[in-house]
Amino acid sequence: MTYDNKDITSGLALFEKDFGLDVSYLDLANQPDFSYDQAYLKIMRVVEDLMERNFNALINVLYRIDVSEHKLKAALAITNDNPAAIITKMILERELQKVATRKKYS
Repeated sequence: MTYDNKDITSGLALFEKDFGLDVSYLDLANQPDFSYDQAYLKIMRVVEDLMERNFNALINVLYRIDVSEHKLKAALAITNDNPAAIITKMILERELQKVATRKKYS
């Protein structure tokens, strides 16, 4: 699925809120448009940090934002990719789903 830059930026704003990040961390106000790859890299940095420093906090946030535990476990089991990369992709896709749903019903 493709997303426009405005949707990606909205998804990053949700990510920032859901993860309790300081608004200066992603600096969304100074860069209004993000590509999917840019958003992915920003989220990946946070995921890697949480995996290293506070894995329980990461698990709690994944639960709160409704990343499917079943899908996550399945994805981690069938690939040799970096776990942080898989988690990042699932977070970004979930946040973009929420943006699409809000757009559809607003």
